[in-house]
Amino acid sequence: MATYILATIAILQGILTLVDGIRSARHMRTFRPRRVTREKVTVFCPCKGIDAEFEENIQSIVNQDYPNYDAVFIVESEDDEAHASLCKLKQNVLVAGRATNQGQKVHNLVHAVKHAATPDIYVFCDSDARFPHDWLSRLLGPLDGANLTTGYRWYVAPRLHLPTLMRSAWNAASLSILGDNNRNFVWGGSTAIHRDTFHRLNILDAWRGSVSDDYAITRTAQRAGAKIIFVPECLIPSYGECTFRELLEFTTRQVVITRVYHPGLWRVGFIGHAIFIAAFWTLPFSHPWLWLAIYSLSAGRSSVRYSAIRTVLPPAALSKHGWFYILSSPLVALLYLYNMIASAFSTEIVWRKIHYKLVSPNETHVFGGSPASDS
Repeated sequence: MATYILATIAILQGILTLVDGIRSARHMRTFRPRRVTREKVTVFCPCKGIDAEFEENIQSIVNQDYPNYDAVFIVESEDDEAHASLCKLKQNVLVAGRATNQGQKVHNLVHAVKHAATPDIYVFCDSDARFPHDWLSRLLGPLDGANLTTGYRWYVAPRLHLPTLMRSAWNAASLSILGDNNRNFVWGGSTAIHRDTFHRLNILDAWRGSVSDDYAITRTAQRAGAKIIFVPECLIPSYGECTFRELLEFTTRQVVITRVYHPGLWRVGFIGHAIFIAAFWTLPFSHPWLWLAIYSLSAGRSSVRYSAIRTVLPPAALSKHGWFYILSSPLVALLYLYNMIASAFSTEIVWRKIHYKLVSPNETHVFGGSPASDS
């Protein structure tokens, strides 16, 4: 009896998530705003260390086809490798100093916003992403004073390298949440907001004591009723491979942050992944048709999502192993469950070689940093 109850719950869960995936895919395929704006923009890019293909990523930020913007890059100290590279590229670099009670990325952004000129629009991005030349124009298209616009990251996995493919598939799973709905979240690697809206929402206060720039903005925007618009054409490629250790560190860090900043979503995710894993690994021999139904729903959702992703990414950013994204959902769910269990026991993370303990959304303890940070 218990087996049938588990299977029923897993199948209903699979149907609901498939419907969500179809709605998200429709948004990715059809949402193409074309409003043209010429407002003054400042792009803020916090940097720490040298990412894979760092200089190419920086050049992609400063070579946008948008006619009225400045790019500001922010580092912790002049000892950071990124500082020398940015100076060689003759970019505008601010030195923010070391964070003591919040994430270094958030600290850098606070410093930059306080010391920047007064543009009409703030844009936030990451140094480990490769932005197409029309990224700014696309991101700003649907932006107005009542909303925020955001993209999302796509980890490029050009070869059959399991940890890199797993990172890409794990990260892609969140795309099924994004669409024409009120559950959208901000990704700090590609977000635009009017300066007046930024200050009206008191984002600087939301960042106080925070380790997560994007979750803090998301929470504040949702509480204020400001719409977060996901722009599918701002699905941004990020290059570079990872090891299994880096995969576990990255994925667990994201889930720890979710537990602290959105505990309701964390609990729902924990239960959902536990149900799927329990059904997937207990049913194949005793009830193969039920097992096949559950796996088919999961693979169907992944297939719909990957098909939609192909409509917005450049061919070079797509994997030659598209089958992996469709068939790997049990592995991805298993990784998520590991992340959930690990995050249940500790809220400590390591991010860019800095050790943090997340106490609450507005309280972060900083324990140490890289050698460059300590100098």
